[in-house]
Amino acid sequence: MKEYYVKKIQHPQQGELYQFLERDAETGEEQAIDPFESGMLQLQVEQEPSPELFSVMSKRGADATGFYRGAKFVVQRGSKFAASTSPKCPKKYIKLRENLVLDKLLVPFQHQLLLMEDTEFDSSTLAMGTVIGGWARSSLGWKAASKK
Repeated sequence: MKEYYVKKIQHPQQGELYQFLERDAETGEEQAIDPFESGMLQLQVEQEPSPELFSVMSKRGADATGFYRGAKFVVQRGSKFAASTSPKCPKKYIKLRENLVLDKLLVPFQHQLLLMEDTEFDSSTLAMGTVIGGWARSSLGWKAASKK
């Protein structure tokens, strides 16, 4: 197996230069290479296709997107949760929102709460109730997001 790395060198006439090297992991032998021809600078091709995105909005200000990851539902970073909860909001949604605030994953932003990291929920219904701060009977509130 070969390893690639870059070494900074001082050249007497040309000053600071970078040397591209390849090292054989078994023998430890190093050799200067052309970074373009060696494949060292090849772009990594995304292996997984992008997941199908869903969005939900509410009158109290929720504006969130998410996707399914296996049996879980992930609400994406940058989603906005409703700042308030409805009087009939189930306690489990309120508790989840409180935990996200305490963990600094949900922070106040204008008249909403901003999600700072992708956050995984056990179901899309649980995610929706937490995002909108209200009762969610099913995941039907999540609509396929239009692709831009």
